[in-house]
Amino acid sequence: MHLAAQAPTRSGRLSSNVRPHVRNKFGLTRDIPADIKRAVRQRCGFGCVLCAGAIVEYEHFDPEFARARRHSADGITLLCPTCHAKKTRNLISVRRIREANAAPAAMTVRYAFSDVEGTPRRPFVKLAGMTLKNCQIPLEVRGFPVLAIQDAEVERGPYRLSATFFNSAGAPSLFIRRNEWQVFADSWDVEVVGPSITVRQGPGQIALRTEFVPGEGLLVTRLEMLCGGYRLSGNVDTLEVRDPGGVGHSFTRCLSDGSKVGLSLA
Repeated sequence: MHLAAQAPTRSGRLSSNVRPHVRNKFGLTRDIPADIKRAVRQRCGFGCVLCAGAIVEYEHFDPEFARARRHSADGITLLCPTCHAKKTRNLISVRRIREANAAPAAMTVRYAFSDVEGTPRRPFVKLAGMTLKNCQIPLEVRGFPVLAIQDAEVERGPYRLSATFFNSAGAPSLFIRRNEWQVFADSWDVEVVGPSITVRQGPGQIALRTEFVPGEGLLVTRLEMLCGGYRLSGNVDTLEVRDPGGVGHSFTRCLSDGSKVGLSLA
């Protein structure tokens, strides 16, 4: 397992004896270089090779970490925490891991997925420089609901968040379907760190960075999207919208509250 908590000392400082820097008998630490991690993610379709779950851990399997002399993308795979725990407890064989690594589940179904915590209150959406509260459709483009929030199916059930994000070339980058998010196995790179999802369409090209606020809403902190002829670019503070004619509009720390449609681009 390659995720580990850093235990604070009584003084509040992090202990110097933290798991990520533990070395095996060959002196190899658990710190996998970023380019190796990306190669593993790309090969595995950004999901657990067994179940396609998108919350993953990096697992040395050929050889296992204790016998590894170097970090090799070919010998590392992706497992979700549940499948990883099963493997650690010998409930899944190394043979099965090798088989799944050769034919990853996400590459078969063409996407990796996870769920979003539902909330009995209508979730907010912060779309770069715009905060949209109590909106049924936070964003629509030419009548298409890019972001939509449906009422609960049953009394006291959760609201259902859906979204379709595109990259700067107009290709889909991330779907949210009724509180389940999906990323495409043929993306250039998708990295999930905590509640944050970063979708890259090339080296240094971030198409989307989102962060789920559990039980509250969705933050979009980076955006480069082409949808319906409109180009949307955003960071934490500002959303820039350029229409098909090239006319630009800027939204900085704006708030829409209580409207059916928050931002409509016709």
